[in-house]
Amino acid sequence: MKRDAAIQALRTGRRDLQDALADLTEEDYARPNAAGKWSLQDALAYIAAWDEEMVRVLQTFHLSESIYTYTISDRNDFAAWNEEQVTRRRVQTPAQTLSEFEGARRDLIQVVEGLTDAVLNRSRMTAWGKAATGFELLAMQAERDHANAQVARRYRKKRERWARARKNLNAKRQAKTKD
Repeated sequence: MKRDAAIQALRTGRRDLQDALADLTEEDYARPNAAGKWSLQDALAYIAAWDEEMVRVLQTFHLSESIYTYTISDRNDFAAWNEEQVTRRRVQTPAQTLSEFEGARRDLIQVVEGLTDAVLNRSRMTAWGKAATGFELLAMQAERDHANAQVARRYRKKRERWARARKNLNAKRQAKTKD
């Protein structure tokens, strides 16, 4: 893989997610369980946290070895770390979370633009104790966006079903009052 292709994959993944989120309201972002156990705002906080983590990890690729002063447990698919990151961001408004979400990706792309293909091809130990190349890490981020775009699309379909159900219920109620 080449750096420019990795950057394009990041941009394509983000565009897919942005399209899925287009025109959602603050109420939509805050709705509990809209994205599994999280709200959509929580899901964006989770993605931003991982973009920020990838910035930290990729910045170590210039070094002869990766040095971390922290560890992330991959136990239960990183559940504890993910929850900690989301919880820290729950005090934010949807606009603040969206801003962090966009800024984190800009920062990630900026870091990647400063790395060469050779550096991104290096395998380095991550903060969660697994070796990965920069290209593998970037592919994970692009896939994270695509996966969460699917989550947002499922939420939109649910919302449309709820709206139809409300409309049908209101029509039935009006029909009863006319009788």
